[in-house]
Amino acid sequence: MTKEVVLKHLKQYVMIAIGVLFMDIGYYFFFSPANLVSGGVTGISIIIKPFLDSINMSQSIFLYIIEAVCLLLGLFLLGKDFFIKTILAAILAPTYVFIFEHICPQDIFMQHIENKLLITTIVASGLSGLGIGICLNNNGSTGGMDIVQKCLSKYLHVPYSITMYLTDWVIILIGGMSFENGFSYNIENVVFGLASVYLIAYIIDTITLNARTRRTAYIITTKPEEIKELIYTEIGRGVTESSVRGGYTKEDKTMLICVLDKTESYKLGEKIKHVDQEAFTFFTKTKEVVGEYDRKPEVQDK
Repeated sequence: MTKEVVLKHLKQYVMIAIGVLFMDIGYYFFFSPANLVSGGVTGISIIIKPFLDSINMSQSIFLYIIEAVCLLLGLFLLGKDFFIKTILAAILAPTYVFIFEHICPQDIFMQHIENKLLITTIVASGLSGLGIGICLNNNGSTGGMDIVQKCLSKYLHVPYSITMYLTDWVIILIGGMSFENGFSYNIENVVFGLASVYLIAYIIDTITLNARTRRTAYIITTKPEEIKELIYTEIGRGVTESSVRGGYTKEDKTMLICVLDKTESYKLGEKIKHVDQEAFTFFTKTKEVVGEYDRKPEVQDK
C-alpha cells in the first residue's frame, strides 16, 4: 500500500469522525432535549428515554448496545466489507454521546429557547444532514439503522430509499405516542419529525451531489497538441481525444474532452482563445465523476 493510499484512507477516517461528531451534536444537544424523534437508533433512544431513566441507563450505553447488535447483523447479512466500512461510525457515535454526558448538560443550548421544535428541526437537521453527507462522501456508513435499512433492502428486494423512509416514518409515528396520564398522541412532534427527515435528506443530497459535480469541456480544434499542452501545464488535468469531422465542411478535426472543477473551466475557456481562436468549445455540467479524475498528469521538465 503506497503512502498516497494510506493518506487518502486516513483523510477519509478523519472526515467520517467529523461527520459523526456533527450528527451527535445535533442529537445530544437538540433532538434529545426537545424530545423530537427523527428516525434512526437515536430516535429509538429518545422514545424509550423515560424507560432508560427508570433503570438508570444512560443513552450512550443504550446506543453502544444497539450499535453492536446492528454491527453483528450487518456482518452476517451484508458481509465483511460492509462491516469494516461501518465499524468506525458505529463505535464513534455512542462514544461522542458518552463524552458529552460527562462534560456538559444536555439542555445547555435549549434551556432558554421557547420554540424548541422549530429550532431543533432547523439546527439539528442541518447538523445531521451535514454529518451524514460528509460520511457518505468519504465512503463511510453511519451505522445503526442504516444497517437495518440495507438488510431490509437486500432481502426484501425493495429500493434502499423505500426502506430508509419506511423505517424512519415508523419510528417517528411511534414517537408521537405518549402513555403518561393515559394515552395521548402528539401530532405536533410527528409533523416536525417528518419535516426533519425530509430536511436531512435534502441536505444529504445537496452535499453528496454537489461534491461530485464537475464541468466537462469539449474542445473541437485543429491544434490539439498545443491545447493539450496548455491543459497539462496550466490546468493540470488529463485529456481524452477523438477524431471528428464537420458535418457541413467535411473537415477533419480533433475533439478534446477534459473534466474540470468549475473554477478550472473558467480559466481554461479564457486560455484556449490565446492558442486557437477558431476552436469550438462548450462546457457541460457533469453530475458525478467516478474513476481517476483527481489523478493529474506529470509534466516533464523541458
